[in-house]
Amino acid sequence: MMKSVATLARVIATSLVSTMLRPLSILPTSVESAVSSGGGGRRKQRRTRSSSISEAKERGGSMVTKLYEFALVGWNSHHHADAAAAGSNSRQKMAFISENHQFHNRRHWGAIHQQHQGGVANNGGGASSSLRAFSTSTNHQSSSLSSKLSSSRAQNAIALLPTYLLDARSVTKFHPVSAPNGALQLSVAENQLSELPIGGVIGVVERGDGGAAEIGTTTAGGDDEEMTLVEVLSQLASSTVARPSEDASTTSSSSLTFEKDMIYYQPTQGSPELRSAMGNYLHDLLLLKSSSSSTSSSSSRTFHPENIILGAGCNAVLENLCMCLTEPGDAVMIPTPYYAAFEFDLVARAGCEIVSVNTLDFHNESPPSSSVVVVDAGDDGKRTTIPPSFYYPNKASLTHAYNLSIEQTSRPPRVLLLSHPNNPLGICYPPEVVAECIEWCRENEVHLISDEIYAGSVYRQKRDGGDEEDTFVSAMSLASSETETEEQDGGGGLGLGPYIHLVYALSKDFALSGLRVGVAYTENEEILVPMQKLNDLCQISSQTQLLVERMLSANVTVTGGGGGGDDDNDNDNNNTFVDAYLTSNRHNIQTRCDKLQSCLNNVDIPYLPADSGLFVWMDFRQFLPSLPDSITEETESLPSKEQRERGLYLKLMKEYGLLFTPGMSMRNERPGFFRCVFTAASEEEFELGLERIRKFVDEERST
Repeated sequence: MMKSVATLARVIATSLVSTMLRPLSILPTSVESAVSSGGGGRRKQRRTRSSSISEAKERGGSMVTKLYEFALVGWNSHHHADAAAAGSNSRQKMAFISENHQFHNRRHWGAIHQQHQGGVANNGGGASSSLRAFSTSTNHQSSSLSSKLSSSRAQNAIALLPTYLLDARSVTKFHPVSAPNGALQLSVAENQLSELPIGGVIGVVERGDGGAAEIGTTTAGGDDEEMTLVEVLSQLASSTVARPSEDASTTSSSSLTFEKDMIYYQPTQGSPELRSAMGNYLHDLLLLKSSSSSTSSSSSRTFHPENIILGAGCNAVLENLCMCLTEPGDAVMIPTPYYAAFEFDLVARAGCEIVSVNTLDFHNESPPSSSVVVVDAGDDGKRTTIPPSFYYPNKASLTHAYNLSIEQTSRPPRVLLLSHPNNPLGICYPPEVVAECIEWCRENEVHLISDEIYAGSVYRQKRDGGDEEDTFVSAMSLASSETETEEQDGGGGLGLGPYIHLVYALSKDFALSGLRVGVAYTENEEILVPMQKLNDLCQISSQTQLLVERMLSANVTVTGGGGGGDDDNDNDNNNTFVDAYLTSNRHNIQTRCDKLQSCLNNVDIPYLPADSGLFVWMDFRQFLPSLPDSITEETESLPSKEQRERGLYLKLMKEYGLLFTPGMSMRNERPGFFRCVFTAASEEEFELGLERIRKFVDEERST
């Protein structure tokens, strides 16, 4: 058995070395230049590929030995108490890989489920969350058969999926005719409000570079009918006018929707035209919108197109970024609660170790218990049990997680990943919180990745309290430095330095998850070429890039009365499509959010008042099974937390048809919290969901 495990470990190590070396070693200098410049060299790249692979293997010889040791030791270090906490479903899922884990640890990566002092109690620091894939069982027969049909890496990828997803797939989904009592899907972060008409938009105006004359106008037809997102995209996709980056005065119109160069290989990091358009869009969204803040002086700086990498979704560019910043087994710290799929995105192939940054016990006072309800000082009656400030990371919580990372991995963490605006909390971190994280990362040489995928969905744009402070200020704005900009070769850029990075996508703000358009931005010159080469595995198709370029560059014709921009003038075509859509979308999201929060107020369910994103963080702790008198929230074990919450989750789903995201799947520190994605349903389904919430509360309180 040891021999088979050693063989498997060597295969994994060799694969990891190949993965890490390929971006640089496979590229001769001439091809590297061609790739980074987006020019030719395709034939030369093919001719030199074989020799480059051989060279990469020679360079990686010593690394194979090191990674072989890592893989052999690391795989078996996960045989600990996490197996019990993973639950029966996780054990069943992992039965087929048990043969690889039937001997004791050679090294333990930290007491994953011990009661840690100073805020990590009960949640184990989070490293186990990324290692549930490596839980153990004793089904040797299943393992032996599976090893002949698929690799352990393939099975580990499945095992990384949260258990609640298996539960969700087991129930009948709602259908108004065939399954009226089915479960309402309110756990997937999609925005069905994007199907509504865009307020006031009745036409699309395409234009050439530099504000050239109008080169094409399309309208929705009859009586100034407002257009939907799908209608706008359909017309842009079928357009035959010159692409926005070309000068209309020198380019003749074509009858084709494809340009001839679109059928050939494209620059791996994205076309220069789309990277330029994306840079302009990100500048307006993340810098210009923040220029009113006293903390920002970055609106005059720009996103350098050469530092933009476009890939097939946010998870793809995030994975590639972490592969370039970390070694397998390095820790990525994430404040809790966090988006559950980060564990798959960062562990399945990049091999990172997730370490939770727990925050509740690192503030000047302890978080209130579930019996304490804080009513908002305003007249809207917002009710919460844990105020937003308790979820903010600070230097104390970051330092504790840093030390825990060393304890668990025997090395310092490499990355702090912030979700800002935050998923699942539905709030933005205040600028002083983000600035503190930036300062801490630079002091400790830890890379900060700011995931700002919901930056265009901040629908309450000023903070409560009457101080007119911006709700959202991008980490790109706060980290920007004129000094760093001057030191960069060729000038330009934001002056972020090598430790600050951005990921973004069009999946949330524009509800375009099906187009797979993700963005990474870094001014770390050491990883640009590796990022570009890794992106070869997740490029965006040429026709999608052209469509998105047209969308980001288009203007719209707006009629009076509708949310198409700051000024709703009749037949005004000086509104950009981006501004018109985001303004209308933010209005729709806020309206839907207010309905949900009003319902929660009426039935006395506490929640975190939301200002951004597509969800509300709800506190259902009052409906959890009671704890024994000898146990408190602070001393409750992780298995007990998961068991109590899972019972409530299944009850909501199976008996009341309410499918929320359970908080423990997002590594929340307390059980009984749920994320409700209020945009994931049609208006009729949403109203039914509110009825079901009321019914659940009434029946629970009457028993």
